[in-house]
Amino acid sequence: MNRRWIGATLLSSVGLLGLGAGALLWMVSRDAPLPSGAQLAGYSLAGVRPSKLPQHLENLRSILAEQPVIVEQAPAHRTKLKEWGVELDVAATHQAILDAWARVPLWERIFSKPRLLIQPQWATIPELFQAQMDKFRFLERAPQDARVRFRNGQIETLPGQDGWTPDQEASYHNLIDALRYLPAARTVFPLAMRTTPPRITTEQTGAITGVVASYTTRFPGYQVQRNHNIRLAAQALDGRVLLPGERLSYNQAVGKRTLKQGFRPAPVIIYGEKRLGIGGGICQVSSTLFNAALLGDLKIVRRANHSIPVDYVPLGRDATVTDTGIDFVIENSFDHPIALSTELGRSSLTIRVLGAPQPQRRVVLKTERTALPTPSVQRVPDPTLPEGKERVVKKGSAGVRVILWREVYENGVLVKRERVATSTYRAQPRVIAVGSKPKATPHGILSPKGDDTDA
Repeated sequence: MNRRWIGATLLSSVGLLGLGAGALLWMVSRDAPLPSGAQLAGYSLAGVRPSKLPQHLENLRSILAEQPVIVEQAPAHRTKLKEWGVELDVAATHQAILDAWARVPLWERIFSKPRLLIQPQWATIPELFQAQMDKFRFLERAPQDARVRFRNGQIETLPGQDGWTPDQEASYHNLIDALRYLPAARTVFPLAMRTTPPRITTEQTGAITGVVASYTTRFPGYQVQRNHNIRLAAQALDGRVLLPGERLSYNQAVGKRTLKQGFRPAPVIIYGEKRLGIGGGICQVSSTLFNAALLGDLKIVRRANHSIPVDYVPLGRDATVTDTGIDFVIENSFDHPIALSTELGRSSLTIRVLGAPQPQRRVVLKTERTALPTPSVQRVPDPTLPEGKERVVKKGSAGVRVILWREVYENGVLVKRERVATSTYRAQPRVIAVGSKPKATPHGILSPKGDDTDA
């Protein structure tokens, strides 16, 4: 009986010792220092106890915040990781290390040297990352539309070019990938660029094969300032392509008429009178375009006439524009692209509509005029003219209303007749200066008008 009791006691003791030793080994191995093969990216975790990981990772987070970061396309622009809003996520990285360590079998922890390769987990502040991306907008390139020109009687196509713009999401992944190679003296990563195709491609311009219509106006070659403005506006239109259904705003195409944009002072028509203004002359370009568009059977969306007739286009066929809202707008009404071509001579401007010519098609413009009431005669005193003398200051002109029609013929048959516009040119009064200067007597004394008394 005593032997049995002694044996049972021994077995129980051995069992308890085994359980205690196992529990001790388990507790020791759970918070045992990480092996020499444990690495976080390229940073060694050897000797760090799991219970001490949070403090160790906080220190590492502070170090990584100062990590130099360079964008591959702009190596001279140096930043730090913290400026990109990217930092080590201590809690998530801590858990990743514990999970990796937990997957290592107990016997391997005790009797071997396991290797742990763990990638850091990152936290990001999107606003900071976006702010850094914005600093590299200079790397952007806007796409360039294909353009078509008419030179030496031939159609020339200037090919379109793709543009590119930084891609924020893809760039973020590039940075995170580059951080896999820590530690490093600096982290270099490429900004991902997203391709942006041009609105008008070279292939689309293939349908433009010839001249559909053209119109020429003339101007005095000696008016240097005015002709300079005409050249600027014409250059802004040259080569522009309109896809089917697309519109062209003259004001948007030419831009603001300011000294900064290169325009110069020249005569303009304001409230029926010619005055000096910035950009004088560009209405000749818009009027020339108006007539080319009419003959090319393009849709006239918006157009206004001058307050008084101009001498470079027929009455009723002018188009005025202003910076303050009066615009000229046309639309490509065909099912294929068209282009505008401008040619400037010493004293002439020609605008052509390029597209797919239809030899059997012909456009005819007709006008109907209605006279308005005869203008009044204004007499104004002029102290520089002797009494009884008169001088015409302004000849004046009668007002007129003009209706413009467009007729389209195919093989000689009228297929379309439309009323394009109605223009009203207001009457301009005739102004006569009447002399009010007293006549001199033979002795050089002015003859008085009525009775004069000394005051």
